[in-house]
Amino acid sequence: MKTSSRDDVRAMYEDSADGYAEMMDAEIDLPIYDDTLGRLARRITGITGPVVDTSCGSGHMLERYRERHDPGRALLGVDLSSAMVALTAERLEDGADVHAGDMRELPFVEPATAAAVISFYALHHIDPEEAVPTLTEWFRILRTGGQLLLATWEGHGAIDYGDAADLVALRYTTDEVRRWAEEAGFRVDHCAVEPVDDFPMDAVYLEATRLR
Repeated sequence: MKTSSRDDVRAMYEDSADGYAEMMDAEIDLPIYDDTLGRLARRITGITGPVVDTSCGSGHMLERYRERHDPGRALLGVDLSSAMVALTAERLEDGADVHAGDMRELPFVEPATAAAVISFYALHHIDPEEAVPTLTEWFRILRTGGQLLLATWEGHGAIDYGDAADLVALRYTTDEVRRWAEEAGFRVDHCAVEPVDDFPMDAVYLEATRLR
């Protein structure tokens, strides 16, 4: 089974950007986000460079990171959808650089310049064979000691969007996500399944380090 094309994914998020932002207004207060973002901030103390959100959506994660955990850090947001990019730019104003782009390819980010890469709930839009090249690209932009924080939907098979969208997206297991990170060169420090309140799927949360 193949995931939907990037054009179809882009179109879906273009159409749903405002609704997505409204959903995130409430969801951003879930404890898991403050826990993981706070831990990330502590892990990159002393490492220079921006936090890069490779699937920044409406900008809620970067905003929360800046406001509660690391207000002086440079931020860089990337999203496939120009509507999402506009929302992030409006939310963060001059507090971040924001680019329309594909998380699989980040040519505008120089090698070994980022302190951290975060990706919340976007890996399900790529096929399994794209996972290692994507994580290798994230490894490329991180400094030595830089951190990866990744969350994706856990399990096997396609995600059921119901009537919300006509897309094919895939769930992945902790073993798959861990293996892909290790093959890309990361040391995996944490990889576990976390329940998601009022949602029919659990999530995989992975934290990893670029050691060299």
